[in-house]
Amino acid sequence: MGNMQYQQTGKMHCFNDAAIDESYQNYLIDYLLDGATFLENYPSLCLEPAGNNQAIVYIYQPGAFTGERPDINYNKVPRLYGLMTSRELEETGVIRVRRSPQLGLRGIGTLVGIIDTGIDLTSGMFRYEDGSTKVAAYWDQGDQEGQRPEGYSFGREWSREAIDGALTDNPRELPRDENGHGTFLAGIAAGREDEEADFSGAAPDSELVVVKLKRPKKYLLDFYSVRDDVWACQEDDVILAIRYVLGISTALQRPVSICIGIGTNLGGHSGNGSLERYISQNSLLPGVSFHIASGNEGISGHHFRGNVPAGEEYETVEFNVAEGENGFIMELWGDAPVTFSVGLISPGGETVERIQLKLNEFRSIRFFPENTVLQIRSFVGETVGGEQVIRMNFRSPAAGLWRLRVYAEGQGNRTFNLWMPITNFLKEDTFFVSPEATDTLTSPGDAIYGITYVPYDAASQSLYVRASQGYTRDGRVKPDLAAPGVDVHIPSPAAASGDGRREISRSGSSVAAAFGAGIGALMQEWAIVQGNDLSLNGQNMRFYLIQGADRPGAYDYPNREWGYGMVNIYDAFLSMRR
Repeated sequence: MGNMQYQQTGKMHCFNDAAIDESYQNYLIDYLLDGATFLENYPSLCLEPAGNNQAIVYIYQPGAFTGERPDINYNKVPRLYGLMTSRELEETGVIRVRRSPQLGLRGIGTLVGIIDTGIDLTSGMFRYEDGSTKVAAYWDQGDQEGQRPEGYSFGREWSREAIDGALTDNPRELPRDENGHGTFLAGIAAGREDEEADFSGAAPDSELVVVKLKRPKKYLLDFYSVRDDVWACQEDDVILAIRYVLGISTALQRPVSICIGIGTNLGGHSGNGSLERYISQNSLLPGVSFHIASGNEGISGHHFRGNVPAGEEYETVEFNVAEGENGFIMELWGDAPVTFSVGLISPGGETVERIQLKLNEFRSIRFFPENTVLQIRSFVGETVGGEQVIRMNFRSPAAGLWRLRVYAEGQGNRTFNLWMPITNFLKEDTFFVSPEATDTLTSPGDAIYGITYVPYDAASQSLYVRASQGYTRDGRVKPDLAAPGVDVHIPSPAAASGDGRREISRSGSSVAAAFGAGIGALMQEWAIVQGNDLSLNGQNMRFYLIQGADRPGAYDYPNREWGYGMVNIYDAFLSMRR
């Protein structure tokens, strides 16, 4: 399949346009396993390789997407991700390793990757004393006017020299961070030290590689019923962003610590999704680590775990839908050899009896008089033959109490899990009536070799009230570590304008992941830059940080809330000497 790469096979220059053209739909494939089949079925496709045998395929298919084509299995449709926000350096041991005569770590010679909403390039957090930028490279995926990164089909790349030129001549030309989320994470991870503002990022001398993720295609926003006013990104763009950051790391021959502050509730929660596998594969590379938000879904009411006892026909699951909810996808996950099926009772009392779907079968069901449409399909999940997923897409759902009947047939594990979308994508009053707070970790926080962080309050030593809980659906310990993530402050970009706001604060698991990314850069400085452990990768780093974690005596470790404890890089170095 190598000859498919960057090949124009259709009538238009699809490599140049397909990534942003709404007439093309995007799919994630393993091009060694799926490439020949896709080329046979869709001869006008074009393919953008992502590495590790994964690729993004663009297929000319104008019109709405319903997810009904039998050759498009579960993992091939990109998921949408949302943002994970809603005394810290001392707590994490960063100040001690910075001031230690033996260590003196500040992130020199390392890179921090920020894949998010972009950053404010004019902020003093990201500029040296002479005004030049500390950003080594910046890819704005949504800007199609300038020079594209070499080997990529869309977006605009800003080199260090281009950023410095614009900072001097025309700062308004630079890409903006309209949301502020990426700026915040970059500041926490690698913001420059400012004694006057009493601020420093965890790795203040690390440089940045930034990807500003573009808005998802409209057909995906419509398919997932994500509102226009909500920030979201699509899975294949995140994979290409990681590939870009790794490429800059290789070109500059510097280690990179990548912050992932986004998440989704959709997927099997067992580390087998396309993005999770991509992260795990690249976490094994020397000089690469991923630091991932665990999610803020612990009290959202968007997870339900149930069991259909032997001898019982079904279990009833109640969920409420808010007034004005545009739509949402609910997924049911269960393990083979048991076969699951569902029935529904609407708020108006209309009953849809047991819907028994064959593998890959799609049905569309309309409820009267509510005018709700349910699009439902059964798949083999993310691992071949090991799990079943039923995807229920509610379009214009009626407000009120719904009852879902879950049926189980066959001998084996009759436990099932249901997930709704993340809080950002739903109205407040859409939730399960009897939810389960455990197993609310968002993806890609379930990636096997990524390092996943849960937020805690450094002042009170308590977990963030909205923090997601582990474990993964397959029973692995996640989150890995806790890091500060409650009411964390950075200097306000507006402070210099005299509006009175000296600083801004955020809470959430993405903030904790940003601390983790800065700590990762410090470990890479010691290991890779200083030559103490040239083989250090994300998997090894996870082990060292777990060994050095603070574990207050009130809990047994590991656990679903704190993982292996509170991250402490200084004690991680001490543990290496034991």
